[in-house]
Formats: sequence, C-alpha cells, structure tokens
Amino acid sequence: METIKGRNPLLKIFIVLITIQLIRMIIEQILFLFVDKTSLNADITAMITMSMLTALIVFIAHKQSIKLSVIPNTHNKKSIIGYICITIFVAFLIVSAPFFGGDFSLNVIIPIVFSTIVTPIFEELIFRGYVWNELKIHFQSEFKVYIISTIFFTLWHLGYMDTIWFKMSLRGEITGFQFTMLMKVVIGLCFGIIIGLVRYKTKNCYAAILMHSIMNVFGR
Repeated sequence: METIKGRNPLLKIFIVLITIQLIRMIIEQILFLFVDKTSLNADITAMITMSMLTALIVFIAHKQSIKLSVIPNTHNKKSIIGYICITIFVAFLIVSAPFFGGDFSLNVIIPIVFSTIVTPIFEELIFRGYVWNELKIHFQSEFKVYIISTIFFTLWHLGYMDTIWFKMSLRGEITGFQFTMLMKVVIGLCFGIIIGLVRYKTKNCYAAILMHSIMNVFGR
C-alpha cells in the first residue's frame, strides 16, 4: 500500500532511532567518566540517559505536532476504572518484586526501577507513541503500522550491544555475546508483537507502557 503523505517515512524513523541510540551511548560514556564502571552504575547511568532522552522525545514530538497518545481516549466509566485497577496492579507488582528475593539493596531496587518503569516509558513513548503516530500519518492501514513498528522495535534492540557487551565483560562471559544478542532480538520481537497488539487494540500508548512493565517484571 502506498503512503498517504511523504515518500520515505521509514528512512526518517530509521535515522531518528539510530540518532537516539548514538546519543544514549555518548551520554552514558560521558557519565562513566565520573563513576566506576560497575553493573549497578551502568543501570544508573542508563536511567539518567533514558530520562533525558524521554524528555527529548516529548520535545521533538511536540515540535513536529506528533501526538504520543499517552492518555487513553475514553469516557467510558468501566474503561477508566479498568485502567486504574491495572495501574494499581502493575504498581503492586513492581513494589513487591524485592520481597520475593528478600533483598532490598540498591543492587536489586535500581534494576527493578530501571526495567519496569524507566525503560517501558522510554521505549513505549518512542515506538508506540512517536513512531506509531508518525507511521499513521503516512499509512492508511493501522495494522501495517503495527507490523512496521514491531520490526523497528525488534531491530532497536541491536542498539543495546554496547550495554550487553559491557555487562557480559564484567562477568567474563564474552564468548556468548553473539547468542545473547540473538536472544535479545528474539525477545524484542516477542515483546514487540504482544505490546504492539495491545497498542493496536487499545489505541493508546499508556496501555502499552503497562504491558511492557508487566512483562519486564516477570522477564527481567
């Protein structure tokens, strides 16, 4: 199907995604000039970087008049109650996660916050917010938007190779790097299919954030 507007929106999105990953890498390396290179500090610097980039994404979307569709567009009382209940449930899962291991140290809490709050907000605003609505401008079929955004989301995980290499090197597991990257992409595809389907059905990014958080609670 031909695009409605513009000739090559895919190239634009591809460039934006690469730029975001490159900025992420540069900022994290700058932050590492001031802290020791440990797994915990890697999560902390990633959280700081993703928070900064999340603000940048919101700014870019605003400048380009692209909606992020974060707030559910519903006036149905049952739907509103449903979103509130699911939000409370997700919050309960996140807060209770340290109790299962009985460890409340920063080495446990920081990765939980990073994977279940910061990362879902960061990635969903990009893919089920900015990318999704950018594609909707150009393609008539929202199902096609779902498929394309899922492909981008899958490939996106290759951009984390620097972080994965770093953490594996700390554990002395470099020999399994290629397999780990392959699994990262496969998991990214599975996550993209499920979370994208939630976005496709609910028509909002907030539901995608909640689903991403739930999946990361159990899949960290």
